[in-house]
Amino acid sequence: MIEAIIFDMDGLLVDSEPVWNQARVDLAASVGQDWNKDDHKAVMGVSTQEWVDYMQRRLELDLSPDEIQHEIISRMAALYEGGIPFLPGAIEAVDLAAQHYPVALASGSHRSLIDIVIAHPALRGKFQVVLAADEVGAGKPDPAVYLEAARRLGVDPTRCVCLEDSGNGILAGVRAGMIVIAAPDVRFLPAEDILAQVDIVLASLTDFSLDLIEME
Repeated sequence: MIEAIIFDMDGLLVDSEPVWNQARVDLAASVGQDWNKDDHKAVMGVSTQEWVDYMQRRLELDLSPDEIQHEIISRMAALYEGGIPFLPGAIEAVDLAAQHYPVALASGSHRSLIDIVIAHPALRGKFQVVLAADEVGAGKPDPAVYLEAARRLGVDPTRCVCLEDSGNGILAGVRAGMIVIAAPDVRFLPAEDILAQVDIVLASLTDFSLDLIEME
């Protein structure tokens, strides 16, 4: 029996992946480097510290980790303050889930960006638990953020559904022992062997329903 639902944020609720990518492309270009699709996939869903370390190493940046983080996060915060680009069905899926189950948000995003998103009137008060991967010391595909979210909800991980879009996020949910529902972005599709581990694949969150959960 399912007892809780846990949502990812970037790429699932918010159409942030193209903006994250553009911010990184721009930073790379400013130092005469390129940022490609493989780089983008490598950092989808991971913690802030992990993508900062990846960028510093991959681009050979002569910037401190704090400077890299500030550069990228400030660009994202400016976008969110100007209007959060929610994906189709995102608000409705969270609202539906919250009417029937305890709901959490477990994201690899920076906590300041998470706080902007959950403060939106459509999401305010919906989540009993909100957790950034940085707060548990390991980003996805490590299952730590999902396991801690379940612990804070007081629910066994095997009785949780997690909703994800990225390969790293899917692996985190699978490794946490949760039922995984994926709504992948067609622009950044996870590898086939990762998608094969998902319990349910949706074209988008507009297809999310409680019937899907109650069948599991």
